[in-house]
Amino acid sequence: GTTDYGYSNPGADARMALERTNCFRNLMGLEPGILHPNVDEASQSHADYMGMHDTITHYEDPSMTGYTGEAVWDRLVSAGYAREPGNSWAEVVAYGYGPADSIDGWMKTVYHRIPYTTPYWRVVGFGQNGDYSSMSFVSPYPNGPRTAVIYPVDGQYDVPLDFNSDIEWPDPAPSHGVVGYPITVTVAAERAIDGENPYNLTVLDASLVDEAGIRVDCIVSDPNGDEYLNNTAFMLPIAPLNQDTTYTATMVVEWDGIEEVITATFTTEP
Repeated sequence: GTTDYGYSNPGADARMALERTNCFRNLMGLEPGILHPNVDEASQSHADYMGMHDTITHYEDPSMTGYTGEAVWDRLVSAGYAREPGNSWAEVVAYGYGPADSIDGWMKTVYHRIPYTTPYWRVVGFGQNGDYSSMSFVSPYPNGPRTAVIYPVDGQYDVPLDFNSDIEWPDPAPSHGVVGYPITVTVAAERAIDGENPYNLTVLDASLVDEAGIRVDCIVSDPNGDEYLNNTAFMLPIAPLNQDTTYTATMVVEWDGIEEVITATFTTEP
């Protein structure tokens, strides 16, 4: 079928990134994202800056060539996208991947997955320069009608076994290296409070059990203990998952004052 890219002539890299992103959005039952020319421009200019200086960063130095703004929201304004109240901004950057693989890479992490699992979006943009990838997101804030998104999703198969937590900064498992595949729950609500936990998201209980009923040891965290999580809680198995095994993840979470049990049964890659 045809894809609505959001405008008529985005570049090939941005189209490829959006298509890959929307595969994941579709899997999670979320509305597909669309590109915006100014957000693409801001993302591309930042990929160019990283390529020019051969550095991976979220911040640009005004004394350096190629500077278009210190942080993502400054670069969006430079590219002509107004910074308005009622929006929030996010950015992910990567080195060493093309457009589709960079999306896959971000989805394998904890913190860099969050923009993709955030339920409601306005627009996104993508830029690629050599090995450097940059993606920017504009979302409504508060994020929208109460919902929760678990990933991996219920019924998913070919789920990866592991994740090298040391390649993500911040490191979600500082005392570990290679761990199991992250399980995340990202929430939305129509009202938010100031601070690092806008929806008062708290994990009350979490378990991961294999098909034999054996419980898997996990690190569990929510925004109360981690300023980077914001709208997301995670369960991170301490050891890689087993091949071709069906697991059931259950997270009892409370947000916006209401408790809910969120569960997904998924099968790992053969």
